[in-house]
Amino acid sequence: MKFPFAAAGFCALLSFSALADEPAAKADLKAAEMVLQVQNVSPPLPDQIPQIDPTRLYGNEIAFEVFRKGSKVGSHVTSFERTGDDLTVISRFNLAIDVLFFTAYSFGYQSTEVWRDGALKALAVGVVDGGKKSSVTAKVEDGLFKIEGSGGPAIASSWVFPTNHWNRGQVNSTAILNTITGRLSKVEIVRRGIDRVETAQGAVDAEHFEYTGELRDTEVWYDADNRWVKMRFKAEDGSTIEYRCLRCGLAPAPAMADGEAQTQSACEPN
Repeated sequence: MKFPFAAAGFCALLSFSALADEPAAKADLKAAEMVLQVQNVSPPLPDQIPQIDPTRLYGNEIAFEVFRKGSKVGSHVTSFERTGDDLTVISRFNLAIDVLFFTAYSFGYQSTEVWRDGALKALAVGVVDGGKKSSVTAKVEDGLFKIEGSGGPAIASSWVFPTNHWNRGQVNSTAILNTITGRLSKVEIVRRGIDRVETAQGAVDAEHFEYTGELRDTEVWYDADNRWVKMRFKAEDGSTIEYRCLRCGLAPAPAMADGEAQTQSACEPN
């Protein structure tokens, strides 16, 4: 059983030093770059990217519970840390499908992003899909965005958003970096209106977006303050994987008064 987590963009532990390749690997990449064509891509325009500070928006981290067919099967946590002008973002995703008390399938993902002045400067990803390991690295170098992954090396004319959804700016993108394969995917992200989304902090109105194009069957929701509060996508077996916000920077739900609690309890079926 396999799941196409390229849609989610997400336990392999890959230190950020993975971006410093071994000399032989560097030589191979340089040779490959000589014959690669630069793909003409660009991130959204500056006025299309919300000027947000994720540490103020979310705090130190955001967390989601992951469900499949109504059962919790995993978790996703993204943490934020500022060091000087750099923002480091670490996302960890873990999933396990159990059948008859045995783990039939597991998936682990960790990515480390470095952002500066609102742009992605470097990325390192490690994945364990069942027993298979893979990695993706990307960095801005010599004015180009250089990528290495299971899909082979690639060079883009500019950085693009990766498939880690904490930054709402990516919904205005026409190209996304698939952090599972390292491929650049052409997308159109369509607005589907405002929905009421349930979170651990209570219900919130959020704008609904759907991915179409080379990344599809993925939906994400952001509240009015640009917080990522929900995600849903289809797995390879046709089942639905859903992220439910456990902690995503929202204020806690107001405490229920004793009288309200008693009234609600009395209305519940025995």
